[in-house]
Amino acid sequence: MEGKVLNLLKGYVRIKITGASRERFLNLCAYHRIPLWDLSCAGDEMEACMEKKHFKKIRSMVRKSRVSVKITERHGLPFFLFRCRKRKFCAAAVLFSLFLMAWLSSRVWEITLEGNVSQTDDVIFEYLTEAGIVHGMKKSRVDCQELAADLRNYFTEFSWVSAKLSGTRLIISVKEGILPGLEEEIREPSDLIASEEGIVESIYVRSGVPAVKAGDHVEKGDLLVSGAVPILDDSQAVRSYQYVVPDADLILRTSLSYRDEFPLAYRKKNYTGREKTRKVLFLGGWSFSLPFLGGSYETFDLLSSARQLKLFENFYLPIRVETITKREYYYSDNTYTKAQAEEIASARFREFMKNLEEKGVQIFENDVKIDWNEKSCIVSGTVWIGQNASVPRAIQAVQEEQESDEYG
Repeated sequence: MEGKVLNLLKGYVRIKITGASRERFLNLCAYHRIPLWDLSCAGDEMEACMEKKHFKKIRSMVRKSRVSVKITERHGLPFFLFRCRKRKFCAAAVLFSLFLMAWLSSRVWEITLEGNVSQTDDVIFEYLTEAGIVHGMKKSRVDCQELAADLRNYFTEFSWVSAKLSGTRLIISVKEGILPGLEEEIREPSDLIASEEGIVESIYVRSGVPAVKAGDHVEKGDLLVSGAVPILDDSQAVRSYQYVVPDADLILRTSLSYRDEFPLAYRKKNYTGREKTRKVLFLGGWSFSLPFLGGSYETFDLLSSARQLKLFENFYLPIRVETITKREYYYSDNTYTKAQAEEIASARFREFMKNLEEKGVQIFENDVKIDWNEKSCIVSGTVWIGQNASVPRAIQAVQEEQESDEYG
């Protein structure tokens, strides 16, 4: 690809070679290091491409090999400029286009965010604006390494940030949460206690001393895993304690109350099918648009979609086209039937259960029922779940208790 672009900039010609000693002519070109490409043969004729500057050097080779060479095609910038020598406006337009492309490629016209969940795009863009990272800035002013470090320091929930320039596009990728292998570095020796009441469903301890077993009933605040590991002497008496960061897979069976209530009467939005659309053109910091034609709707939804123009995958332009649509509707008063309300209640409960499963919560069983009154549908009951309902507690409290037992 690069070689083809260079040939177009330098200019090249396609020649037709005829005569009995065509092979000798090719050998002479190779000897004088004159490159030929795209060779093809058709009967007694041969065609090839060569650079414009080499064409004048082959006269002596043509005489020695007794062949005839004729130019059939001319390609590249020098020939284009020669053809435009009497068209100054065309040449000026070409030069202006080249200057414009060079200027556009030196700036950032698109900023893309990837991986952010806890922070919205608007919040991050607000920080970037305050930091001077805006659309249209010079790419040379963007220090990707410094920008990534600043984002990590400002947004503490970002554990990893990457910033890179690709064409006229700045791509910022983030990862949230604690990276694998770093959790132990930021935790100190502690105990694990129950964060709520429940029954121990299963427990597997890799580090620490278990204080409960499967089937035990625990209250909120009860010790589950101790971070104080006793060190015994030869007589099996406790000589001292080693304090560790507890590591355990512990599932606590707990109950979760569920309640959902919604009215049976509702207002339904009915679309009439009438809509109005207009285009807005954004060119850098300027915008151009036409008003909506015709009268206005009393009630309507306003929909908007935008598209940034680009030449290639990562060569974005400072031109954005936004489509704004008004869709007319009117309200009507309706009431859910019993079947409709049951379907809505079931769908909302399924969504609730799905959210629990996505958080890694095990669901054992549920006792949820649907009740009715004149105005509402009420869904309530209990869901029994299994989860890691443990939290760390500073181990100093255990040390004080042991010392008080020993010294009175």
